[in-house]
Amino acid sequence: MQSFELDCSIIRGGTTKGVFLDTRQLPNDDLLRDKIILSLFGSPDRRQINGLGGADPLTSKVALISPSDHPDADIDYRSGEVGIDEASINYSTMCGNLASGAALYARHKGLIKKEAGQDYIRIRNINTGKFLRANMPSNDPIQCEEIDGVRGWGFEINLGFLKPEGPISGKLLPTGSVRDQIESKMGVIDVSIIDCGTLYCFINAKDFGLSGDESPEQIDLNLPVRDAIETLREDVAKRVTQLQNQQFTHKHIKMALISAASDANESDIRARVVNRYMTHKAYPVTGAICLSAAASLPKSIVNSFLIRPASGFIRIAHPRGIIETQSELEHGEELSIICTSIKRTARLLMEGKTRVFI
Repeated sequence: MQSFELDCSIIRGGTTKGVFLDTRQLPNDDLLRDKIILSLFGSPDRRQINGLGGADPLTSKVALISPSDHPDADIDYRSGEVGIDEASINYSTMCGNLASGAALYARHKGLIKKEAGQDYIRIRNINTGKFLRANMPSNDPIQCEEIDGVRGWGFEINLGFLKPEGPISGKLLPTGSVRDQIESKMGVIDVSIIDCGTLYCFINAKDFGLSGDESPEQIDLNLPVRDAIETLREDVAKRVTQLQNQQFTHKHIKMALISAASDANESDIRARVVNRYMTHKAYPVTGAICLSAAASLPKSIVNSFLIRPASGFIRIAHPRGIIETQSELEHGEELSIICTSIKRTARLLMEGKTRVFI
């Protein structure tokens, strides 16, 4: 048996909570690194009782941070979805919520060497190779009611995702189409497969017999629907694999149920993200970025539900409230997203040392 002592921090970023580690204290061997992280989280175990994992996809995440050697970044940030009852870590996509925690961690640990006049933190995401800018306008914490889904206090952090198109497949439209038809257990399903922020498949909630306002718990208890969505996720991965001539799996594909807003004065659209283990309790940041891009694409599943024309600004109703995104768009021969901005808050919950045994 080997033991390792690690400095770690637990930070709530947006509507997600993660364990933050300085990458430099971990071994270079990827397999050994992941064994250490799995032990730290208490995985695999549905309760994660012998580790720091929170037994929920939103609280079983790791963030690996280090100073960056890239001229356009201050820090490197890699996020991992740590398996709860599986001994695996998914690094294929980025957690946008934890990016706000990465900015707070970097400032708290003194990892940033700002240039004169620089009022933001430049972040390179190792998962996707994309770049972000995080602005922390105040050193004073604010009430977290500034973002829906979080109570109490946190530091305001404004995230800008630069050129967020194609982080997984290299293309905004991995299949070349705004809409595709895929055979599934529910029959032929219309889908929009969009890669912006991360790779999403958007589907009409009614095609699965849902109204779209179901709670995450209601969706999770509907086993036939969950099974049908997981089958469709696999089918979407196969379709993208065929058209991109490279391997994609269920781990690359996020699924979002879309429906019309219940109150057009408060939101523009309603959405639920269905993870493999359970439905998202709020709404992921990268999912909001992708939905914002989809909203600007005529004939997409998302665009078809909008009452007002898409202008780069969209309000998404989710189980805990509203998340807003603002995108700077360039309309040439093809749509280009210059930057998508989202306001988050983050809070350092704990820092100290932990001992891991493998």
